[in-house]
Amino acid sequence: MRDEFDEPQPTIDARADAVDGAPAVMSHVQAAPKGIELLNRDFLTDAANLPDGSIDLILADPPYGLGKDYGNDSDMRSGEDFLAWTREWLDLAIPKLKPSGSLYIFCTWQYAPEIFVFLKSRLTMVNEIVWDRRVPSMGGTTRRFTSVHDNIGFFAVSKDYYFDLDPVRIPYDAVTKKARSRKLFEGSKWLELGYNPKDVWSVSRLHRQHAERVDHPTQKPLEIVERMVLASCPVGGRVLDPFMGSGTTAVACARQRREFVGYEINESYCAIARERVSAVTPVAPRAPGATVAPAAAAESR
Repeated sequence: MRDEFDEPQPTIDARADAVDGAPAVMSHVQAAPKGIELLNRDFLTDAANLPDGSIDLILADPPYGLGKDYGNDSDMRSGEDFLAWTREWLDLAIPKLKPSGSLYIFCTWQYAPEIFVFLKSRLTMVNEIVWDRRVPSMGGTTRRFTSVHDNIGFFAVSKDYYFDLDPVRIPYDAVTKKARSRKLFEGSKWLELGYNPKDVWSVSRLHRQHAERVDHPTQKPLEIVERMVLASCPVGGRVLDPFMGSGTTAVACARQRREFVGYEINESYCAIARERVSAVTPVAPRAPGATVAPAAAAESR
């Protein structure tokens, strides 16, 4: 979450050991569940080890080029240097997708136009999603309108991309459902299962007191990430996160029975991700036609 009003998070003492180049693991934390790979490596230098055509969904939350502190200089690029770096990792990531695969990328309005134009030359654009972070009214700039959203690009390899709307439908409340209970609507699937999420997602940022919050400055809400995983990756499919951070995508995949491979260059964040994933209890399999309840903060920690 890139929030100009948020305070920086403290550096974490990971107390991690890396052996023979393996991912750093906190000694008191259990191993990740089967099918969940948490790699303390740079995706750009390790991408060749990931087979092409093996990924159902890429879910990427890269540095935004805004100078955030991730315990290294990974977000110190700006302007054309940042865009060149973005094109470089996208060129490495896109071939990993299956013909039915898709990609979500978080970005900021400053660079979204250039990133989307580049991706449209290689993939099919499905949506631009606006994440309204529900930032409260407070001080800030007086020379422009305050930015309180992130841009998310949704792209697919082809028009035959995988997409399952049913598990992410939003149920109608009782009053609305009753108002639409005329004979004309009887038996309508959309009335029973809920409506299609729109392309503006109003989900609160993870403020410092949020139960889900960990020590990462731009952590995304599990609710958003889990919606992407449920809609765009089949059960048993594989998700790639080239910039894993604190492991929210790994948590979503472990909860929803998807395989996962994530890359993160900061050992401390890898340790957090491993700890979060080791505490996950998978969600019970969804009955046909049933929607999925929003992610519980207690399970995401």
